[in-house]
Amino acid sequence: MNSLRTINIFKDIDTMSLAVAELIKQRSCLVQESEFFNIAVSGGNTPMRLFQLLGQNYSQQLNWERIRLFWVDERCVEPTHKESNYGMTYQNLLQKKLIPETNVFRMHGEANASSEAQRYEHLLRDKLTVSNGFPVFDLILLGMGDDGHTASIFPPNLELLDTDAAVSVGTNPYSLQQRITLTGKTINAAKHVLFMITGNNKALIMKHIMTNSPEALNYPANYIQPIAGNLDFFLDEPAASQLVL
Repeated sequence: MNSLRTINIFKDIDTMSLAVAELIKQRSCLVQESEFFNIAVSGGNTPMRLFQLLGQNYSQQLNWERIRLFWVDERCVEPTHKESNYGMTYQNLLQKKLIPETNVFRMHGEANASSEAQRYEHLLRDKLTVSNGFPVFDLILLGMGDDGHTASIFPPNLELLDTDAAVSVGTNPYSLQQRITLTGKTINAAKHVLFMITGNNKALIMKHIMTNSPEALNYPANYIQPIAGNLDFFLDEPAASQLVL
């Protein structure tokens, strides 16, 4: 792996979200008029503020018709379910109709998980450039759980980091709920991967990852190292509180 890793620390989620929104604006402006800027987004509370900000303040600042939206993972629930990652994105961004519906590619959490993983992989291979056997996103936005999981790759499912499938099925070890997820090799094929991490409960995990501690070997997030792309960690002050920079 030869990814360039940078750490950026922000006062709070609002300043972090603004920085991510500006990054999306800058990177998407570099896309040729005949091409698309392909983003995969995650669920959870951290990106919610970003989606709200994009919908409220960037309606005129982004060329939304050239942005295509995909998902990093999805719970196996209906899109209207309160736990749906798509549903959260819809409520906070998509319902503003800035992105053409033809540019939105959700994971069908209501479908059979294995079948949907296969369908979504075929879709990615059709819509995105494929390099070294994996579809390539321009930007993947990730979060991290307080167990070190990212996407829906949990510590008991480290094999999803090395599978040759681009999309697979993971299981939440706490709820036993199935989830559809991009795999490690797909994430590491991206041009740019950006973690948005908030909260003091992530501080020790971040310390382990940044210091290459043995404990980090148990964290799926530790293995996200793009082959040829950039890797950014955007942290709020509590999440960065145990780092020595």
